[in-house]
Amino acid sequence: MASNITTLLNNEAAWPNSTTIEAPQAIPEALIFRLATRGGTVGGDAQTARIAYVDDDADAAFIKEGEAITADAPTISELVVPTKKIAVLTVASRESYAAEGVPNMLGGSLARSVTAKADAAFLADPAPAGSAIGMTGLANYDGITDGGSITDGLDPIIDAIATISGNGATPTAIVMGYDSWAYMLKLKDGSKRTYIGADVANSATPQLYGLPVILSPHAAKKTVLIIDGTQVVSAVGQVTTATSTERYFESDSIGIRVTFRFGYGVLRPDRLAKLTVGAGE
Repeated sequence: MASNITTLLNNEAAWPNSTTIEAPQAIPEALIFRLATRGGTVGGDAQTARIAYVDDDADAAFIKEGEAITADAPTISELVVPTKKIAVLTVASRESYAAEGVPNMLGGSLARSVTAKADAAFLADPAPAGSAIGMTGLANYDGITDGGSITDGLDPIIDAIATISGNGATPTAIVMGYDSWAYMLKLKDGSKRTYIGADVANSATPQLYGLPVILSPHAAKKTVLIIDGTQVVSAVGQVTTATSTERYFESDSIGIRVTFRFGYGVLRPDRLAKLTVGAGE
C-alpha cells in the first residue's frame, strides 16, 4: 500500500526535499478512490474545487431517413467541492531511521494514518457549523434518500436500491461499519435461519443483491449507505512527502511529514440512500 512513500523514505538524497506522489499510488486503499469518480484536481491549499458535469443530457430522437436532425445541447453545470488537508508528522532518531526496515515501517504507518483520516472524513464527518466551508461525510450529506431502518429483515435494503434506481441511480456499493454488518449477520427469519448465508458471511469480498459490501471501521455507526459511484465526484491533490534533517538538528533526528488535500461532492443526492440499523437507534 505504501510502496511509493517507502521508496522516498529509503532515498537519502530526498531527505531535504519535498516530493509529490499521485494519491492513488501513494494511498490506494483510501475509499475516496473506490467509491467516487475523480472529477478534478486540487491545487495548492485551495479550500474548494470546481467540477463541471452534465446536469441534463441532450435528448435523442427517432428521425426519418434524410430528415434534418435537430440540435439539442446538454446542460453543463458546476459543482463546488469543499476540500480538507490532512497532515501527519513523525520524528525518528537518525540511528533508528538508518536501521534496516525502519523506512518501510514508517512509510506503511504514515500511509495508513492518512488513509484512515481520509476515510473517516469521507464517510462520517458532521456537516460544518453555520456558513463554514468544510466537508460533510456521506452519512450526513443533505438530500440523500432516507431508506428507513433495518430491524428484523433486509427488505429495507431492497426497497432502498429500488428507490434510488427509480431516481436514475446505478448502485455500485453498499457501505457500512462492522457493527452494522454484525447486526445484519445475526438477523434470522421465522425458521431461525439467517438472512445472510454462510457463503456471503464468510467471504472476504461479500456481496448483497449483486452489490459489493464495503466494510470500514470509519463508517458512521449503525448506518448503511447505498452508493452510486458515478454520483459521488472527488477532487484530489497529490500526496506530498517531505523529510528534513535540519529541523531536529539538535537531537540528531529526522522529521518526516506527509500531507494530502482532497474533497468530494454529490451530483444528485437522491441517487444515494442511507439506512439506520436497529430499532429505535
